[in-house]
Parts: sequence; structure tokens; C-alpha cells
Amino acid sequence: MTDGRTKADIRDLAAEAGSLTEFAYRSIRSDIIAGLFPPGAKLQIDDLKTRYGLSASPLREALARLISQGFVSVESQRGFRVAAMSPDDLADITIARQVIETAALKRAIDRGDDAWEAGILAAYHRLDRYVARLGGRPVENLAEFGELHKAFHVALIAACGSPRLLDEQSRLYDQAERYRHGMMQNFLVEQGTGIMDEHRQLMDLVLARKANEGCAMLHHHLSHTYDFCFGPDGAGKRLEGAVNQ
Repeated sequence: MTDGRTKADIRDLAAEAGSLTEFAYRSIRSDIIAGLFPPGAKLQIDDLKTRYGLSASPLREALARLISQGFVSVESQRGFRVAAMSPDDLADITIARQVIETAALKRAIDRGDDAWEAGILAAYHRLDRYVARLGGRPVENLAEFGELHKAFHVALIAACGSPRLLDEQSRLYDQAERYRHGMMQNFLVEQGTGIMDEHRQLMDLVLARKANEGCAMLHHHLSHTYDFCFGPDGAGKRLEGAVNQ
């Protein structure tokens, strides 16, 4: 049990999430993304039962779902572990995001209506206001920033008309978030409101229906996580290698 929550509190939260399995899935995934479970850490059922106040059954179901999404691995006779992180893994995630999100963005630009445009403006405004309020100070709640940042990227492609593209974008975004989370605190302090400049340029191109320019900028924008985590010098070769594998 953590954060002073009782079993009754946890079960109330679980009911709101829809089921014990869903609650377990969301909780473990959130803690993996936040780095509370580091790469390679063992995820022992007994420990998870104590941490989340749940029985083994929903925890195992949640772990199975996390395996399918690339957050958890399982080895015969060794149990569950948090999936490893590496430059090659992030390069693979990045190229997949570039393919998926640029394709979805082109479709969204072709299909989007006024409501889609309003959604992009609203998502940008919320993210921009959040960053402005930080004023260069350390972020107290990186999860909130992550949610707002993800909402902006989802808004860009919301009109693509493909639930599968949207689902895959969400899954890949969350996998990249494991890498982003470790460096975002320092980056936000160093960049301040400057972090929004490229987001604004991207939004302006999309709203102007400049599909080629918008997709090119998004493709470039998505490479930043690799640059931040492992340095820009090797990014081009690493990403090119992922494409050619």
C-alpha cells in the first residue's frame, strides 16, 4: 500500500477505472513510465499485491496486457520484469512513430473540420499555459505535463478516421514516454517557454493545411526524444539503421 491509501480507497479508485484489472494495468504502466520501476526490475506478484492492494488475478492480467504493449517482459522460470531500454529500442520506437503519425496527420489534414481545428487550438493552449506558468521552475508533476503534451499530439491526428492508427500512436507515445520522462525535467527548466516554439510552428502548418510541410516538421519533431536521451550525433545513423533493418 502506498501514499496512505486504504484498501477501501484503492477499490473505490478501481471501480472508477472500470475494473480491478484496468486499475492494475493503469497503475503499473504509470509507475513504469514514471521510472518507479526501473528497466529490468523484477515485478513480483507478492510485492505488487502489497503495493496496490489487489489480488494476484487482476495483476497477472494487467501484466499480460503490458507484455503485449512492450512495457513488461517475461522469461521462463524468472517471472516478470520491466522491459529493457536501449538506444536501439528508442530508435525503433521513433521510426515507428514517424511512419504512423505522419500518415495519420496527412489523413487528418485532408479530412479535418472546424471541430478538429478547435481541438488542436484548445490542446495547444492548455499545454502552452502550463509551460508558461512554470516560469522555468522545476516541474512538480511531470505526469500532468505528459498528459497535456500527449493530448496535443493526439489532437493533431484526431481526424485521421482510423481507430487503429490512433491506438498505435497512443501505444508508441507511451513507450517513448519512458525515455522522455527521465530527461524532461531538466529540458523544461533549460528551455522554458522555448519548448513551445516548434509546437506552435507545427500547429500553424497543420491549421494552414500544408500537409507536406506539416508532415516533414512532425517527422523531425519526433526525433527529438532520441536526441535528448542519447545525443544528436548518432541519431541520424541509428534511426537510418532502424529503417534499413
